Amino acid sequence: MTRLFALFFCTVGLTALLLPLSAQPERRPNYEPITAPATGGSSNLFLNAKVTASGHWDTQTPALAVDGSRDITSHWACENLPVWHQVDLGTATKLSAIRVWPYWSDGRIYQYKVEGSVDEKSWFILGDHSANSIAATAEGDLFRFDPRDVRYVRSTFLKNSTGNDRGGHVVEIEGYAEAPFAGLTGGVGSIDRRYPPTGPCELAPAEAGVKLSAWRGERVNAQVLVTASNSQENLRLEATPLSQVGSKPLTFDAKFIRYTLADGKPQGDIIDTATQLTLAAGMNRPIWISIDVPAGSKPGLYRGGLRVRSNSGVLDFPIKVEVLAATLPAPSDWSFHLDLWQHPESVARWHDVPAWSPEHFALMKPMMKRLADAGQKTITATLVHEAWNGQTYDAFPSMIDWTKRKDGSWHFDYTNFDSWISFMSDDVGMKNARIHCYTMIPWSLKFRYYDEASASHIDAALRPGTSDYDEYWGRFLEDFVRHLRQKGWHKRTNIGIDERPDELMRGAMATIQKHAPEIGIASAINAPSELTREFADISPIIQHSDGLLPLIAERRAAGKKTTFYTCTSPPVPNTFTFSPPAEAEWLGLFAAAADMDGYLRWAYNSWVKNPLDSTDFTSWPSGDCFLIYPGNRSSVRFERLRDGIESWEKIHILRAKAKASNSAEARKAIEALNQALTIFTWQHGSKSGVHEADVRTANQAIEKATRAVP
Repeated sequence: MTRLFALFFCTVGLTALLLPLSAQPERRPNYEPITAPATGGSSNLFLNAKVTASGHWDTQTPALAVDGSRDITSHWACENLPVWHQVDLGTATKLSAIRVWPYWSDGRIYQYKVEGSVDEKSWFILGDHSANSIAATAEGDLFRFDPRDVRYVRSTFLKNSTGNDRGGHVVEIEGYAEAPFAGLTGGVGSIDRRYPPTGPCELAPAEAGVKLSAWRGERVNAQVLVTASNSQENLRLEATPLSQVGSKPLTFDAKFIRYTLADGKPQGDIIDTATQLTLAAGMNRPIWISIDVPAGSKPGLYRGGLRVRSNSGVLDFPIKVEVLAATLPAPSDWSFHLDLWQHPESVARWHDVPAWSPEHFALMKPMMKRLADAGQKTITATLVHEAWNGQTYDAFPSMIDWTKRKDGSWHFDYTNFDSWISFMSDDVGMKNARIHCYTMIPWSLKFRYYDEASASHIDAALRPGTSDYDEYWGRFLEDFVRHLRQKGWHKRTNIGIDERPDELMRGAMATIQKHAPEIGIASAINAPSELTREFADISPIIQHSDGLLPLIAERRAAGKKTTFYTCTSPPVPNTFTFSPPAEAEWLGLFAAAADMDGYLRWAYNSWVKNPLDSTDFTSWPSGDCFLIYPGNRSSVRFERLRDGIESWEKIHILRAKAKASNSAEARKAIEALNQALTIFTWQHGSKSGVHEADVRTANQAIEKATRAVP
């Protein structure tokens, strides 16, 4: 796909070419690139308060204990016990809890007490650890007491297990008007929102539960969120299947949403595989719920629930799903033409396995099945080395080895190509998928082959339309077609051409017509021309997709596919890591409104260096290079894109049923649905903030039509 920032191609390409596939990927020691807040959910009244102390060592001043940081290196210290640290709130203030974090890194044990006063003369105990025998930890010590007015809070250290001469040390001290709740809290969110890792979120009460409706054969999703003032160990998810009397229960998946960086900011996008986590104090943890309703399910209302449990808390989310009588076919039978380009080498690099090895295929199988289960209709193959001039982090080598022998003859080794196509067709189950082979017009116009005479790789510079180009590609195409016929793949195969001008297209087309006339052309093209609009598979960028609208019916009748694409452009709507999730579903509804066959995006899994840490790459919008994550982790944006594909399928099924029906109610419902889709235009969709309401309106119309159409 054309990147709008072409100035970076040469540098990025050189970098990619130098990266060995076996290079060990960078691993981040932490689970996520985020930091727990200095305070939990309750307001810390001691933050940046006036402080005094009996003294301090070096630069470890009293103020460091109320600066909001739990960085263990930033603490108040004073030698030679007893020593004290005092907070002055300025006026008498109601307190009911105090948390103290003594220094904890080496297992030391402190004995200390916390006292309060209104006048700095008369003191009363707020917390007593003067006989403590437990080592300090990162959780700190929480003291609860009946609410009372306090102005001064003094912490006096009496004993240090490492030696009283070492003194007392406070990393942080916090005070609260209301004691932090020890258990889990949270609520029901929206699948159209990305929730921050900290801070308040607009949620429905957990007890209100999740309420959904679904076709049989459909996947429906929900998002809930939990948080806690105190750290929650062993956070885990327990699903109770959804049931109704006389029906087979519906099982469902619930997974934690993991944060990664986009433009340096954390975004909840990764639907993770972890089965348990620690929820740090003050942190939010979104949870993604997916319910796949079997096609044979009995219609009716199913009830179940999700229990979120930790070692110190439980929170229940009731779930209700109304299963409607309508049925979606299996994804392999969907009509939507989904074309997300695959990148096998990225999987090999991330997992540090040899490309095309059994281990490589085993790692790819679940993630490619995930793609097939979204209705994918194409297999991405490469004919040349770096068809896109090395724009990705990982190399994109040719799946076919071209060799010029010493006697001047040519040999083409299809081993990797055959393994890949067979794997995707047979093991993954995409036996009817089109095979899009990139490309006869690489961006560099360089064509790599191995020359036996010089024992080196040659990058031949050839231009479409010249005799040298025709000779080079002609011999290959004739051999390629022969091979495809032997494999039974020739009717599925197109030459993929990405964003090349008509001048170059004409030369390549002439060579194809001369040497392989039965092979079609699939092209993503910014703005279709008279030349390119006759291709077997054409995909303009969304901004120029209206140019093909008058031809769609004619092209469809001829067996041709007409889709649209997004890439680094437009900013809105899109599927970037930071994009509001509703934008992804909006794209499928746009395709239905425009009567287009589907959607193309240039990368399903062209991962950056460490996408679990950051989705940023060069100057492109974050997440432009991929929609899923290593380890077969899905994403919020991929699932919402899949929702849009299901909506497209529903609309086409409902329209066909209504057309065949004599029901006036059905025709009226479809008219209302079509009216709801009129807002799905590029001009309207290019505006930020409209997509959530658009999607909600369309889905309401789809549900009404579902209930009306027999």
